[in-house]
Amino acid sequence: MKKIKHLVATLAALTMLSLPVSALEIGDSLPESIRAQVAPEPGKVYVIDFFAQWCVSCRIELPLVNKFHNSYKGSDKVAVVGVDVDEDEAVAKAFQKQLGIEFRVINDTESELIEIFEPLGMPALYYIRDGVILGQHLGAIDYIDEVIEADLAGLGVEL
Repeated sequence: MKKIKHLVATLAALTMLSLPVSALEIGDSLPESIRAQVAPEPGKVYVIDFFAQWCVSCRIELPLVNKFHNSYKGSDKVAVVGVDVDEDEAVAKAFQKQLGIEFRVINDTESELIEIFEPLGMPALYYIRDGVILGQHLGAIDYIDEVIEADLAGLGVEL
C-alpha cells in the first residue's frame, strides 16, 4: 500500500508541472495588490489551497492539508494558507470549524482572489515563493498531504 501511495504522489507531482489549470500559471507573478496578503514572507513557499463548503472533494482533501500543516507549522520554509471562496462568511467559518482547520484562512467572500487565480475547478492548490507560482494542482488528489511533500521536495524545499 505504501508503494501505491508513493506512486500516486509521484505521478501527481509530475502532473503538477504540466497542466494549465487557471488564469495564473506556473512562472506567473502574483499581482502586487494581493502578494502581501497571500504570500508575505520572502523565501518561504506558500501552499495556497482554494476550497469551499459546497465542494465535496474539498471535504476529503482539507483534513489531509491540515495534517500537512500540523506536521510543518512554525517552519521557516513552508506555510499553508487556505482561501475559502464561500460567499457567506458565517457558512465559511462554520465549515472551517467543522473540519478543524488550523492553518490561516482568507475568507474570499468578495471573490477577489478567486477572480485573480481563476482555477478551472475545486479544490485548487498552488505553490508560491517570492510572489511567483511554482506549481499547481486542480481537483481532488488522493493522499494530497504526501503529494505536497513530494512536490516540495521536487521544488528543492527541504522540510
